[in-house]
Amino acid sequence: MSEPVDVLVVSLGTTRGLRLANADLVEMLREAGASVAAVGTRIGLTNALRRAYPVNDVVEAIAARRALAAGMRRFEPRAVVVSTTTAALLIGDPGVPFAVWLDSPARLNRPGLASRPLHALERRQLARARVLMPHSPGAVAALPLGAAPTVVIPPPVPAAPPPADLRDPVAVAYTPDPKAKGLALLCAAWEEASPPGARLVIVGIARERAVEFLARRGVRLPSGAELVGMLPQPSFRELLGRARVFVSAAEWEDFGVAPLEALDRGAALVCAPGGGPFPGLTLARSLAPEFVAADRDAGTVARALEAAFAADDAMLAAYRIAARGALEPYRPQALVRRLQEEVLPALLGR
Repeated sequence: MSEPVDVLVVSLGTTRGLRLANADLVEMLREAGASVAAVGTRIGLTNALRRAYPVNDVVEAIAARRALAAGMRRFEPRAVVVSTTTAALLIGDPGVPFAVWLDSPARLNRPGLASRPLHALERRQLARARVLMPHSPGAVAALPLGAAPTVVIPPPVPAAPPPADLRDPVAVAYTPDPKAKGLALLCAAWEEASPPGARLVIVGIARERAVEFLARRGVRLPSGAELVGMLPQPSFRELLGRARVFVSAAEWEDFGVAPLEALDRGAALVCAPGGGPFPGLTLARSLAPEFVAADRDAGTVARALEAAFAADDAMLAAYRIAARGALEPYRPQALVRRLQEEVLPALLGR
C-alpha cells in the first residue's frame, strides 16, 4: 500500500551541489508544513551514453522519469516538485500538480540547434507546471514564453556567526568544473596580480586533473597557489570564514552557492563577468564594483584582485555588513515563508 504524502520531490542529484541543495529543499518544505518524500535518480546502464550535451540531458531525463514512476508507486503524493528543468523534460503529466525547481532554463544554458528538441520539451513542461521555482531573477527573465507563474526560491544560505574582521591573506576559488569555472583565467590572473604574502587556495578539483587541464591551455599553476581537492562542507565553510577574498572566474554560472556563502562568512567577492543568471555577480557589483573585472582579460581580473587585497580594514568591515544584509532574501526563514505562503497553496490548494 502506498504512503500518502503532500509532496514528492524528484531529485536529479547528479552533482554534489545538487544533492546538498535538494536536501535543503526537502527540509524547507517540511518546515513549511508539508509532509515530504524524496526519490533520486539512478542513471544505470545508460550512463555509458553520457558523453556530451544534449545526449546527457536526455539520459538524465529518462532516469528522472523512472525515479518519478517509482516514487508514485511507493507514495501517494498530492503534488510533485521536480528538481532541475532536465528532470522535468520527460515526465509528461504526472497526474497531480507539479512544480519545477530550476537554476537556469535549457533555452539559456543549452543553446544551439542540437538542443532545439530540449527547448521544445522544456517549453511544454514549464507551461504545464502549476508553479515554477527559479533560483534567481535572472532565471525568471530567461524562462520561455507561456511558462507557469514563478516564485523565486534559491538554495538557502543559512546565516553563519558574525564574520571575523581579522582575515588570513588568502583567496579561495571553487573550480570543480575547470572549464566552466574558469580555472585557466583564474591562474593567469593570480600569476599577474601576485598579491604580496597572499595564497590562492583552489578547492573542488584533484591536483592531477587541474594540472593537466592547465597544461592543455598553456597555463601553469602559479606560485602561491595550492590545490586542496574537494573539502568536506564544514572545512570549506571554515576556510571561507578566514579568507580575505573569494574569487569567481566562471565562464558560466547558473546560480553559484559558494560565492554567496563566501560573502556570508566575510570574504570579499572578486568576480570576472561570465554568462548565466549568476546572482553573486550582481551582488558583487553592488557591494564594491572595483572588485569586479570589466572583462575576462587576465590583467583586468588581476586588477580586481589587487583592489580587494589593497582595501583597508574599515572599508572591508562595512562591506561585510552590507553583504550580510544583501543575503537576507536567501535565508532559510525567508524561503520557508515563501514556500508556505505562495508555493504550497498553489500546489495543494490551501
